[in-house]
Amino acid sequence: MSHSLTGTRIRQHRTRVGLSQTALARQIGISTSYLNLIEHNKRGIAGKVLLKIARELGVPQANLTEGADSELTEALIEAASHLPDHSAEIPALAEFAGRFPGWSQLLAASYRRSRDQEGVITALSDRLTHDPFLAESLHLMLSNITAIRSTAEILTSVDDITPDQRTRFNTAIHTESKRLSDATEALIRYFDKAAPQDELPEKALDDLDMPEEFPASAAAQNYDPAALAVEFQADLHTIFGYLADLNTDAPEIGVIITNASGQTLRRRALPDFPLPRHGNACPLWPIFHGFSQPERPLQDLIELPTGAQFVTLTIALPRSDTAFGATPDYQSAMMFTPRDQSPWPPQQQAAHAVGTSCRICPRKNCAARSEKTVL
Repeated sequence: MSHSLTGTRIRQHRTRVGLSQTALARQIGISTSYLNLIEHNKRGIAGKVLLKIARELGVPQANLTEGADSELTEALIEAASHLPDHSAEIPALAEFAGRFPGWSQLLAASYRRSRDQEGVITALSDRLTHDPFLAESLHLMLSNITAIRSTAEILTSVDDITPDQRTRFNTAIHTESKRLSDATEALIRYFDKAAPQDELPEKALDDLDMPEEFPASAAAQNYDPAALAVEFQADLHTIFGYLADLNTDAPEIGVIITNASGQTLRRRALPDFPLPRHGNACPLWPIFHGFSQPERPLQDLIELPTGAQFVTLTIALPRSDTAFGATPDYQSAMMFTPRDQSPWPPQQQAAHAVGTSCRICPRKNCAARSEKTVL
């Protein structure tokens, strides 16, 4: 039925503004019983009556019509087609989305996240199966482990080993251990650089749609995000995203955006600045300092364990306008570029030592470490 959701939406909005059926019916000039039939989707509604109801409820008329949730229902249909064995009731989907919009949005978001994760897992599985570098690395690591184990067995099982022989065996164990460590670090760097860049989730940075004139303006402004934010009437998080999307003649620019829990919302890594795909990032990154100084632009110079230095620009902004008495929901964004390419001269001489994430950070005696390294 064409009016199957309209009555449900009217009832939801009426309840939200605290109007009774009797009060709303009186204000628009219809009987309470007729409004009750409308709200239970037993009578159609259109024209002047619908317009009056929309005005009294303070919402656009389109919010009460069938097309309001088309994007949501399409997402749910996609989810249902992805799992056909569960026999979802497609004909009742529009009514379900209208009656339970919150649950519908939750299901759609869960499906999208699952779909994106499946894509990453598939890409990684293909790489594990077909990548010659991985095969060679694993073969090398197994060879190192076998050599270490064989030498250790000799040392523990043979009693009459001369001092010179023991020294040679110990040297062999040390050499093979060093090779194993080097191979492991190379493998971790390879995963960080070569893993598929899932340019993270849904509607990140308002579904970036860079203006055509932005690249030329960025070059003219020497990639100054503050000046570009004024010119394009956009917030700094959006400008960070535009700058990271530049390709020709621009500095290498990466970006990461997180919420206050540390969850990554958008990422663009650089070859020498890998961003963790799973687990938390280094707590010493300037992006997390932004939450303690919200809406204040911060500039830092950082150094990774590899020795590579990056200039970073950070700012934490509320996700949307905040009403009085409400707690703002801040998201922090960090833009970074290699020091030798940076259009923003570093404001400090000494770089702050940071890592990528604790599990693959070789720094010792770090007060911020939250878990042991695998290196």
